[in-house]
Order: sequence, then structure tokens, then C-alpha cells
Amino acid sequence: MLHKLLCIRRTLRLLAIACLLPGLTAFALNVHSQQQTVLDPAAWGGNHVGKPIPEYVHGDECLFCHRNSIGVTWQKNAHGVAVRQGEDAPELQTLAAKLPELSTVVNEVGYFLGSRHRVRFLKKSGYGKFSILNLQALLGPKVIDKASGNSPSWDKDKFGSRCAGCHATAVDAKTNAFAAFGIDCYACHGYATVEHSNDTSLMWLSKKRRDDARAITSICAQCHIRSGRSRSTGLPYANNFMAGDNLFQDFSVDFSKVEDETLNPADRHVLRNVRDVAVRGDLSTFCLTCHDVHVSSTSRHSQARRGAICADCHGKTFAPQVKPYEVHSALCEY
Repeated sequence: MLHKLLCIRRTLRLLAIACLLPGLTAFALNVHSQQQTVLDPAAWGGNHVGKPIPEYVHGDECLFCHRNSIGVTWQKNAHGVAVRQGEDAPELQTLAAKLPELSTVVNEVGYFLGSRHRVRFLKKSGYGKFSILNLQALLGPKVIDKASGNSPSWDKDKFGSRCAGCHATAVDAKTNAFAAFGIDCYACHGYATVEHSNDTSLMWLSKKRRDDARAITSICAQCHIRSGRSRSTGLPYANNFMAGDNLFQDFSVDFSKVEDETLNPADRHVLRNVRDVAVRGDLSTFCLTCHDVHVSSTSRHSQARRGAICADCHGKTFAPQVKPYEVHSALCEY
């Protein structure tokens, strides 16, 4: 009797394994398939590499209609204060005047780059050109508490060759001169036609044009990936990128850095999501899934599906708190 029961139990166990095998095999094949799926990120769309910069609509004109919805918050938005004229940043003017390291050049400073953690000092050096000071200020909780560097000196080439692509708008790839300082509406929303006032779907990132994950990822990645290079110019920003273009037809990025655990979580987070969209074809989660650019809100991110990208900031246990980390950038010199 005991022998018969053991035989029945063994038979049931073998039947269970046999039933599970097809599912396990399918799962393994699916995982293998996902691992082998590698798309060419440059295979879709077009670009404006080397083409003339269009006569685009400037932000001041945009504010004629959008002054109440966007204008009231833009100067508090990190994108809106990427570069500020001195008169628009009186608190930075006052604080810069207190830094003894800047005493010999403070009257030359006309513009400020950055606002949250560090500040760089700029002055005009020709049409569409800035010189950048070798000193930078660290922002403490309330005041600028320290300047780092040696004796103050101006570099007339560095802003154009390193910073302009993300801190200015419509940069000429041949001269590195910009059409407008700071991030103008055109940088993210693209070329605006008169018709867009009656059909907002003509404008990128409008409420009616937020569903093209690949193109929108390109828009954000043009600045938020800080490790790429233009194939056509060698500069650390794309050649005449326009919203709607495929960034990766000109911008070369090493996506293998996603696996580099020494990369700070902020840059790794961006690189991972761009890789997933552009190379793996996963369009389920992209920048606008979590981020609201104009109000600088990430309130939606808690509703996003949980994945490896969450662990970059929250750890493998997906703790509610963000794990402490520091962001450093060789390109941005901090």
C-alpha cells in the first residue's frame, strides 16, 4: 500500500513538472528574445544636421498667448533659469559682489549659468558668444558660500564648445554662436507655424502631441544625456537638433554605460530610460510618463510601473526614500 502511494505521488510530481515545462520554456524563450532585441536607434525619422537654423518663433512671442499659463512659472523652472541675465537674478548679483575672489571681475559679469547648486559667471564676447569665468560658486542652503578655482580669468571658447548646446538655443555648428541665450520654447517645442494656434497637435509636447515616445525621448535626451558626442562636429551636443528629429542620427551615445554602477543614479536613470526606448523599443515608459516639465513636477512617477529604472534611485528594495548620492559631471566641471 505504501509503495503504491509513493508511486502515485511520484507520478503526480512528474505530471506537474511536465505541465510546467512548456510555460517555463516559453518564459525562457521570451526572456532570451528580449535580451536579443537590439534596435538601431537611428533607423527612424530624419534630422536637420548642417541645415540652416529656421526663423523660429521666440519665447517672447509665445508668451503673448501663454503668459498666464506658462509665463508665471517659467522663471522658477530649472529650464527657465539655465542662463539668466544679471538684472533677472538680483540675488546672484548681490551674492557675487560679496565674494572676494570675484572682486576684480564682478563688474564684468553680465549673466549667470545655473541656479540650484552651482553658479558659473558669463559675459558677452560678441554676437551669440559668451566668455565663461574659470571660477564657480557653490550654493549653500541660503547663500553662495564658496568660490573655487585660481585667479579669475575668462575663457572665450569653452561656453560655445561645451555649454551652448544645452544652455542656449539654436547653436550654429560652424561658429558655435547661439541665436538666444537660455532654453527658448523652440528648443523643446520645435518650429511653430501660425496654424498651431488652431491646431495644437502641430506642436511637440502639447497636450495633443505627447504620444510619440521615440521623438519625445530625443527631445529630452538632447540635453539630459551628458555623455554623448555629435558625429558631425565632435561637440558634446547635437548638430542643429530640432524637436521631432531623431537625435541618434547625429548624436552618438555609449549605452553600455547603463551597466556601470559607478555612474551616479541621476545620469544612469536618464541613460537607462533612453536606452530602453531607443534601443530596446520599450515605449511603455518615457520622460513624460513621470515628468511635467513646465511645473517641474515628478508627482506621476509613483504611479509608473516598477522596474530596474526605479532601483537606480530607490535601491533594489524600492524603498520610498531616494538613496543619497552625489552627481558629478566632467563635461559640466562639477
